[in-house]
Amino acid sequence: QAVIEDDIVKDICFDGVACTISTASTSILTELMMGKTVAEAKQLISLYRQMIDLQEIDPEPLEEAVAFINVGKQANRIKCATIGWDAFDQIIQESEDEHDK
Repeated sequence: QAVIEDDIVKDICFDGVACTISTASTSILTELMMGKTVAEAKQLISLYRQMIDLQEIDPEPLEEAVAFINVGKQANRIKCATIGWDAFDQIIQESEDEHDK
């Protein structure tokens, strides 16, 4: 869940039971995205996906999320590490779609 007002992530949280990688990744996501603009959030999501795809990146903006830098080497864990990020990306898209109406 997220509250996006005036193009800023005002609040973000999640509630669920999942594997350790999924839970930790999503927890880090929520901390990283608080107070970011939608544009900044989109950039971070893109950067995170590039990292998971084992592309060379500047990891500094990802802060603690860089802990998942090697997940892309374990194909069976990629979904675990990206499910929260994909969900938040979808929330952003829905927010933008709603705003465009």
